[in-house]
Amino acid sequence: MTRARRFLGMISRFALLGAAAGLAMMALVIGWQVFGRKVLNASPAWSESLALLLMLYFVLLAAASGVLEDFHLRFRLLDSVLPERLVILLRRFANLVVAGFGVLMTVNGTGLAEFTRSHVIPTLGISRAVAYWPFVIAGILITVFALSQIVDPADDSSEAE
Repeated sequence: MTRARRFLGMISRFALLGAAAGLAMMALVIGWQVFGRKVLNASPAWSESLALLLMLYFVLLAAASGVLEDFHLRFRLLDSVLPERLVILLRRFANLVVAGFGVLMTVNGTGLAEFTRSHVIPTLGISRAVAYWPFVIAGILITVFALSQIVDPADDSSEAE
């Protein structure tokens, strides 16, 4: 395993830890919302907005990590029927498309964050741009992870480690 692959793996694990923390925080927020509604008879106004914001972060961070860890969705039907050389070319092409998607996420997420910078999420009192930062972060990670898969593809033997 190359030093670059280990470094990217560390970034991926950090992203997954952030995603797990976001999921746990969302569970706490939703739990508080249910407690407030059922027990206190006063559901907090901010809980739904915060839960949706947290969901954006943890879903996109986990999706980005999936590109490097190769647990994202893809069709593997052709892998078993095509020659190995062609399968490698198809995987590289697919990762190039994924990297292009990551670039688009980064560029458009940045544009949306800039456009909505002065807008405020009323129930949270924070800039609406915060809701678009995960697209930028995930887009950068997806691009880097997909390009790394082209340069240094993960082989099936790495799954056993």
